[in-house]
Amino acid sequence: MSLNQTNSEDVTAEQFMEGFFGFIDQEVMPIQKQLGETFRNPRLYWREDGRLSDDIVAARREVRMASARAGYYTAFCPTELGGAGLGAQIYYQTFEELCHRHGSPPLAQLAMHALAHTSTGPTALWIHASPELKEEVLPALSRGELQGSFAMSEPDAGSDAWGMRTRAVRDGDFWVLNGQKQWATWAPTADFVITFAITDPQAFAARRGGLTCFYVPASAPGFSVDSLVPVMGEIGSEDCIISYTDLRIPDRYRIGPVDKGFQIAMQGSHGLKMTKLARVTGLARWAQEKAIEYAKVRKTFGKVIAEHQTIQNMLAQNAIDIYTCKLMGQDLSRKLDAGTHSLGEHAMADAFAFDAVYKVVDRCMQILGGIGLTNASHFPDAIRMLRIGRVSEGPTEIQMRMVAREVLTGRLVS
Repeated sequence: MSLNQTNSEDVTAEQFMEGFFGFIDQEVMPIQKQLGETFRNPRLYWREDGRLSDDIVAARREVRMASARAGYYTAFCPTELGGAGLGAQIYYQTFEELCHRHGSPPLAQLAMHALAHTSTGPTALWIHASPELKEEVLPALSRGELQGSFAMSEPDAGSDAWGMRTRAVRDGDFWVLNGQKQWATWAPTADFVITFAITDPQAFAARRGGLTCFYVPASAPGFSVDSLVPVMGEIGSEDCIISYTDLRIPDRYRIGPVDKGFQIAMQGSHGLKMTKLARVTGLARWAQEKAIEYAKVRKTFGKVIAEHQTIQNMLAQNAIDIYTCKLMGQDLSRKLDAGTHSLGEHAMADAFAFDAVYKVVDRCMQILGGIGLTNASHFPDAIRMLRIGRVSEGPTEIQMRMVAREVLTGRLVS
């Protein structure tokens, strides 16, 4: 059943997930199965130039469009943008269950693209777009025909955004952008990039704003993908360095007020952190189930390893960590729906979950022994994703810094 056939205001989490995962099973998994070897073989997954395979790009677009027709792609987009406006609690439960069912990144690959992502799709960030930009882009974006990217980090400005150098200078009804961005995920295949640039150098230098958000078409003269940034032994990458050279865009492509870009970025950050928390918790559940299944059949010294105290302790610690992550996700999603969340709570959940789940998956790999090291087990993919996640979107140390700041200022109390 498609979401379009129901009243979204009355949809429960159970009803939504029943319909959504039915869609995944019927529409998405056959596409993934057809491209099975492409997902398993990095030499097919990546082109010779290191970019994503054309087959994968086409499959993602096919999934987005099919999901949009069924009403799922924009299920969590605000109603004022034409979405169903479902809340953070259903969002969290859906993403957690998605990664619980499908596991590590290659297994969950296409299913992840059936829901609009903060960086790539028509999510709440687009509320701040001008009426002209919404009219020009939003319909095709909501149909899944377009894919975006999100560019804030720079070679000398990662966790400390105040080190940013990209500038946007007003020229009548246009803005002229010059600068470079790094770690722009999905940019090599993007139709546009949500970009942040300095518009008031003095305010920015004083750390009092001065940053503005823009919609930048990838087809605009002056836009270029300079190089890819492969990580953790991959032979290709969806992360890249992009540059803007005298790139002109009309003022209608500005998203939000001038000099208020940090507020836009923070809104996107909340969505990214919620997605990450749900994904890693679901991934931990997937890994734990694989380890339990193996421990019940693998024998050493005359008995299954599930009977060894050491293995039992590892599984028990996993269960504790998973339970804690779930409680954090459920609490944070409730507070997001109620509008009572804080930066400190987001940071605590991010810092705890990635460290905890990394250990969960590592223990599960240890329980599986040599099998856990094989590509066929998909555990190496999972551990790679988790290790990257402890750095991307703000490393654990930055999250701890934010928590400490919120505690010391009294904004976060126990």
